[in-house]
Amino acid sequence: MIQESKDKESYMNRNDDLLTPEEYSGRILTGNYNTELKKRVEYLLDIYRAFEKTGNPAMPYVSAWQEEEMKIWYEFASGRFVSLMDCKISELADVLRESLKDRIIYRHPDTDASIEKQVFNSSELIAERKKLREEGRKEGIDAVYKISRNKTKSIWLKDVATIETYKQDKISLSLGYLTVVTKEMKAEEERLERERLQVLLEMAGAVCHELNQPMQALSGYSENLVLNVKKDDPLFSKLKKIMELTLAMGDITGKLMKITRYETKDYVQGIKIIDIDKSSGQNT
Repeated sequence: MIQESKDKESYMNRNDDLLTPEEYSGRILTGNYNTELKKRVEYLLDIYRAFEKTGNPAMPYVSAWQEEEMKIWYEFASGRFVSLMDCKISELADVLRESLKDRIIYRHPDTDASIEKQVFNSSELIAERKKLREEGRKEGIDAVYKISRNKTKSIWLKDVATIETYKQDKISLSLGYLTVVTKEMKAEEERLERERLQVLLEMAGAVCHELNQPMQALSGYSENLVLNVKKDDPLFSKLKKIMELTLAMGDITGKLMKITRYETKDYVQGIKIIDIDKSSGQNT
């Protein structure tokens, strides 16, 4: 977290009246809340504004929510963050929520040195919002968000934060900072794409190898049978169909061997499967 450069204890013990900062669009400093909470927010606004003047690329923020509402607003947000989202600070929470496409949460289990990674899309985030906030309250936040402000451009933001709860006011504060990690996440996506493609190519090669011999046998048997069956025999049309289906299977294995990229398509109930035509360049 950002180093708090002032003496917190002396600041929190001040007795002077709390002043509303310029351009303040939050609720706490002007609302009916305890002095302790108001002083905490004023203190945070003071040090975060000072921090922003240092030119550090991190974008600090203080977000808040009332427990009954579960709707976030911002007490403070870096000017760079607001500019990045191209909106007013009073609109920031709504714009961010509407632009959020994916959220990757990183967990650090105490009993394991490895890092757990869990991805939520926008619809899953809505369903899991309350649970995720409760987890954030206990463990803090270590996540990456994929933000899309239009159909052609996306950015990735890394979020590191701690959460403070003020039970008497039923208010929670998220104290954090965001950094742009678009370049790193795109590199990660490209690496995963290469790994998926490698697995797909290996699987396609194995499938084609295993199917090739039985398909050749089916084709040979059906051709021999057709030659020995008269055209008016009821079996003739069935044998011809077997030959056609065998050829179709050969076309599919041929496409599998030509796969050059990883493309998927919707199947059923949100399940995606490999789009063989697109992956093999047959349907561009």
